[in-house]
Amino acid sequence: PSEIRIGAIVRRLEAGQVIDGFRLEERTHQGGMANLWRVTRVDGGDGTPLMMKVPRIKGGDDPATIVGFEVEQMIMPTLSGPHVPKFIAKGDFTRQPYIVMEHVPGQSLRARFDAAPLPLDEVVQVGIKVATALHDLHRQHVVHLDVKPSNIMFRRNADGSQGEAVLVDFGLSRHDHLPDLLD
Repeated sequence: PSEIRIGAIVRRLEAGQVIDGFRLEERTHQGGMANLWRVTRVDGGDGTPLMMKVPRIKGGDDPATIVGFEVEQMIMPTLSGPHVPKFIAKGDFTRQPYIVMEHVPGQSLRARFDAAPLPLDEVVQVGIKVATALHDLHRQHVVHLDVKPSNIMFRRNADGSQGEAVLVDFGLSRHDHLPDLLD
């Protein structure tokens, strides 16, 4: 289980719990700033695999942690296309903050680096795919500001080969048409 503190209330999150119509199935990652849960829609939905990102907020945390999550909640619904996870829903800080998004299966680019050195043709292809994803993000008026191997995933093509690069974790991002909360 993981916990989140909202004011004086500590909510303990556990598999099987339902939050706003999403059932927590399994915590797949516990990071310093957030937990990722595999979730399903209680109503069945359209079968899209989903992830819920829940901030780890405890008393005395740096307010930038909260603001970064609010930035991500603000920016993700504005994004579209194959280079970002599809945004599904968000919860507010008065009850339960979260972001539900499409689950992009597989590991991040960081895991691929464990096999270094990589073949030159793979390095070139990864570079092209990441540059294309960043260009698409910039056309949507967003600068990511936290591009690193652990924030880059890849979609899979029908034949199982590496597809489009997908950028994740928009907590430090900046959108030209939205307020800069981190400023």
